[in-house]
Amino acid sequence: MTTLPTVDFRSAAFRADPYPILAELRSLDPVHRHPSGIWLLTRHADVVAVNRDPRFGRDPRRRSGYAVARPFGAGSALEETVERWMLMLDPPEHGRIRQLVSRAFTPNAVDGMAGLVGRVATDLLDRIDVGEVDLMERFARPFPVAVITAVLGLDPTRSEVVHRHTAELASVVEPAATPAMQRRAIAAVHVLRREFAAAVNGPGFPGSVLATLRGSEESGRIDDAELIANLMLLFVAGHETTTNLLGNGLHALVRHPEQLERLRRDPGLIPGAVDELLRYDSPVTVNSRVAHELVEIGERLVEPGELVYAMLGAANRDPQVFDRPDALDVMRPNPAHTSFGGGVHFCLGAALARLEAAVALRLVLERWSVIELAPGHRPTYRDLVNLRGLEQLVLRLGR
Repeated sequence: MTTLPTVDFRSAAFRADPYPILAELRSLDPVHRHPSGIWLLTRHADVVAVNRDPRFGRDPRRRSGYAVARPFGAGSALEETVERWMLMLDPPEHGRIRQLVSRAFTPNAVDGMAGLVGRVATDLLDRIDVGEVDLMERFARPFPVAVITAVLGLDPTRSEVVHRHTAELASVVEPAATPAMQRRAIAAVHVLRREFAAAVNGPGFPGSVLATLRGSEESGRIDDAELIANLMLLFVAGHETTTNLLGNGLHALVRHPEQLERLRRDPGLIPGAVDELLRYDSPVTVNSRVAHELVEIGERLVEPGELVYAMLGAANRDPQVFDRPDALDVMRPNPAHTSFGGGVHFCLGAALARLEAAVALRLVLERWSVIELAPGHRPTYRDLVNLRGLEQLVLRLGR
């Protein structure tokens, strides 16, 4: 009898490198019933199919046992907020809110943000000299926070406070959130409600997402509670994943210096390399779905109300789709990664994330001729599995 690997979401070893265990699971039991009762999908085809299948949704309230478990705290401000996020809604409610927000993230709108992105990145990098530097602290975290603050139209003098508290909300999409994480998230939401209510009632900035949503509120297309909740979501989503992309991506490149040098010699490869970095070490590893009806996946039956985890990082290394899936190749043609999800919940900010990563890589490579792990320093990971990223990345930089 074959012994299946154990996926322990709370294991530090799994956070540091989940890919060997997921590869073994994909080989032995690609539609796997986890001891928790959740289904884990590790094949690219299954992940893509479930992300697009209307028989699966995001609304956690449709999960069996949700009304009893109340994972966000029964009647709490956190529960009230999360249940209004478009990320957690199914059609038609999801489409109503997404349509209001999506105008700010069209390809043309994102192209218009290139100047802002370049100025923010340059300003932060100008403050960094040669020597040993923690790029997470000095650049990968503050850069996307500053960008999404401007795009949303928030007060930049409050961004540090907002960022500090939104970091606690990451637990709501964690496979193994602890009671302590939940308590911190509930406490954070009370602060964030006040911050975003003040922003909604403040002067705002013309052309920003806030200005657009405020106009929709005035026309009755979104109410005040929905507006505040979804501004909160957009702030979290607008920096958490991009921070992980930058940190995981730079970490991958310094561990593969020949790939880094290829980009240095030919910066035209950078846009494609961003997608390869997204494939190689996804900033989001789990995409959850709730079955709305009985669905067969790989000869296994998923019951209505059961939770499915589409394991994005595992799908991105499926050898049925990718040649040498564990190798980083910045010249890989059109890597069909799943890191932005799929279907109606495809990442709204995908174009902005790609732009930020491409600008950051170009400027970092232009600025320093030496980019390598600092001797004696080992990168450390945050205590998260889904929004998997580095806490610290100390590099030695030289010109």
